[in-house]
Amino acid sequence: MPKFLINNRPAAIAFESESLTDRTVQNAKNLLMTRMGEVPYDRLRGFDPALYDLPMPELREALLPEIDRVMLWEPDVTVTGATCRLDGNGEILIEAELLIELDGEE
Repeated sequence: MPKFLINNRPAAIAFESESLTDRTVQNAKNLLMTRMGEVPYDRLRGFDPALYDLPMPELREALLPEIDRVMLWEPDVTVTGATCRLDGNGEILIEAELLIELDGEE
């Protein structure tokens, strides 16, 4: 089964993609980019921004369970790993490795 890597960096949405796998990966990235409290009437959807204030070792420990929780809204995605680090600008870069399991496979 294919694995994919997503991150929390803004990127253009591929609206033209007809692949179910590509759309699922895009949905997962959108979920990661959404901040908790941003979606009206669904305040638990999205990444908890309070985690950005944690020291890096604590963020690393809390990251995988948080991304697992966020991906509950995309049932075809299983998170197999997650990492974070500071980029050159001092911003936190989050990367998640995903396993996509589609029933109909396009």
